[in-house]
Amino acid sequence: MSHGALQAIRICLKAYTASFRVPSFVAYQLSLAVPPLSTIFGLLSAAAGRWILPDEVPWLAYCCTYDARARDLETIYGVERKKLEDAPRYAERNIVWREFLVNPELTLFLPPDWWESFRRPRYPLVLGRSQDLAATEEMAEAVLEPVEEGQLFGVLLPVHLIAQNGVTAVLHNLPIAFTADPDRQPVRIEMFGIIDGQRVQRRPMAANIRAAGGWLFRDRATGTIVPLYRREWLLHGDR
Repeated sequence: MSHGALQAIRICLKAYTASFRVPSFVAYQLSLAVPPLSTIFGLLSAAAGRWILPDEVPWLAYCCTYDARARDLETIYGVERKKLEDAPRYAERNIVWREFLVNPELTLFLPPDWWESFRRPRYPLVLGRSQDLAATEEMAEAVLEPVEEGQLFGVLLPVHLIAQNGVTAVLHNLPIAFTADPDRQPVRIEMFGIIDGQRVQRRPMAANIRAAGGWLFRDRATGTIVPLYRREWLLHGDR
């Protein structure tokens, strides 16, 4: 990790709901408290109007907060077709509980050349599913300064940072991104610790990190501290 300050843009996205499905759960669709990196690359792809993969992004950082968790019943329709040339038809219908986050706010830090893409996104921006529509609340220039310790909330931390700092976190294997082919293969899967960003009495709970190893950067204007994911790590991990 480089230790120099970075010129960036800060993008604040807000929505009424967000749902980041926990992998491997089927009957009851739980939501992650923080979007996986694959969701962030989905946002970049929607803004740019084409498929974006980690090799195109030098670095990115983000955090996510929300007011509460809730759940609702959702009807899921299964579609099938016996032959490729056949028109798809409904095959079955299932009703499941779906958990979602209430009043989520995603703060995204990107290199400055992403300004135009988010000023006029090509496709709608969503925080999870198609019904979780998000709006750009703010866009501003920012400077990210490296720090070696601080309080974090609403972030994903690589598991080695969780272990080194003795932080309590929910662990999940999560995709970094998905390929553009119809089978949507994961580019890479990594284990992360989720530091919940639920706002309690208007402030999110935070975890103290004291041995960052060059991972953490602070927004000079707001004081927000986030882990910064560089392209080399996104593609190859800790090799």
